[in-house]
Amino acid sequence: MKITMKKKKSALFPLTCALLLAAFAWNGCGGNDDEGQEAQGHSASIADTAAGGDASVSVKQKGTVRNDADAQPKSDKVIMVVVDALRADGLGCYGYSKDTSPTIDRLAKEGILFERMHSASPWTAPSFGTFYTGVSPTVHGAGSMLARGSSKGTTLFGVTVGGIRKDLPTLPKLLPAKVRKGAIINNSFVSKELGFARGVDDFNHKIAHLTRYRTADEVTDIAVKWLEEHKDGPFFLMAHYFDPHIQYGPPKKYLAQFAPDKPRRIAYPFVDHHPARDGTLKPNDAEKAYIRGLYNGEVRFTDDQIGVLIGTMEKMGLMDDTWLIITSDHGEEHFDHGSFEHGHRYEEEVVRVPFIVRAPGGKWKAGTRIADPVSHVDILPTVLDLYSVPSLPHFEGSSMLPLVDGKKRPDRTSYMEFNLFKGQQCALFDGRYKVVWDFRRNRAFMYDLKEDPGELTKLGKEHPMYEGMLKRVKARREELTRQARGKVFDKGELSQEAADALKSLGYIK
Repeated sequence: MKITMKKKKSALFPLTCALLLAAFAWNGCGGNDDEGQEAQGHSASIADTAAGGDASVSVKQKGTVRNDADAQPKSDKVIMVVVDALRADGLGCYGYSKDTSPTIDRLAKEGILFERMHSASPWTAPSFGTFYTGVSPTVHGAGSMLARGSSKGTTLFGVTVGGIRKDLPTLPKLLPAKVRKGAIINNSFVSKELGFARGVDDFNHKIAHLTRYRTADEVTDIAVKWLEEHKDGPFFLMAHYFDPHIQYGPPKKYLAQFAPDKPRRIAYPFVDHHPARDGTLKPNDAEKAYIRGLYNGEVRFTDDQIGVLIGTMEKMGLMDDTWLIITSDHGEEHFDHGSFEHGHRYEEEVVRVPFIVRAPGGKWKAGTRIADPVSHVDILPTVLDLYSVPSLPHFEGSSMLPLVDGKKRPDRTSYMEFNLFKGQQCALFDGRYKVVWDFRRNRAFMYDLKEDPGELTKLGKEHPMYEGMLKRVKARREELTRQARGKVFDKGELSQEAADALKSLGYIK
């Protein structure tokens, strides 16, 4: 059955719904890579936080509670909410002027907000692979483009992609055995076949199409049911909300707030991503505003349903003893740089994502904002840190919790790769400069985000930092390619502490 718009549901959802199998829906994400195309500024600037590649750690605390709030809470309950295609600058707590995110904004006030989290990739499968493994897509392999029909991958929508390599420990496998692991997933390429169910006790996966997918209220219902069953013991739950992903068709009650004036040739729901992306549509300003309004409605619908989840957790008493993480796999372009959607570019609207951590009770370090660049590779070490599980030597990132106390990091770069169409590119951001390298065509450009936060001006050889940044991104890709060819996880490199921990988890003997 074709569904063209989402149903409204009461905030009092049924708590008796059964666990469903969940899946990630993939949408072919291409883009145009015309270097001469005029760029447009995106809606929220990071000029105030782009402090340069060698700047010291910046920690801004607002409203931090003293006394009992000074000690980091200990809990073996964690919920990681991943909102698909959620750009950071589309949230109030990241500076957006529209009222899209009252729930997430509240969680940011009660928690720690990382201002510059960058995704591992501009599309879903590689980013989730990094959530699971703590390494870049080249190394873990999920989302790698294979020959069509290859037996080494999974073919969906005419595209064959690889999965997580089998010799890598994954997040669920690295958690203590006593922890119940659940995942509610709504993307076709984050599937059991590609390794994303490995170690998960309850893998609730449903394949989504652009016009048929589980809406936010359904995901919340499933999450609540799962929590009712497992709230009394240690748990890890990943809940994936798909709604801000194309199609854009929020429940009609959100139209008056965000998209009241429908242009004649723009459909509701909006699903014409191909002509929007390839330049055939050529929307005017009013049409662009309407399309962005539909997206904003999807964000607010999702935020409201996260609010329902939070409200139920409060009634269960879980908000006092559960860590809560809010993040995204990638952002979304709305003609900011002349194109649309995701998967094809490395400008901030596509690769800068939210990352918020709320401690149990909502008092520890409440209101802290971290300006240092962090990346998806840092998420797995951080989650393990919450469970007092040590990081492994092959992880590319490290726990973000020390940054909360103002500790410095020697390497502040964020690396991104694995776009889908229009050539193959990768990018490196050092806290001020971002270089994007098309390694198939061997051409590159750079942005200075301190002077040009909207990424309006492409810089080349004339800039004194260009050659150095280009060498750095080339060296990073060369090193990752070398690692991918060999053995990534080496038990012989483990410290005694890490070896003992992994033995206790049953991962090694």
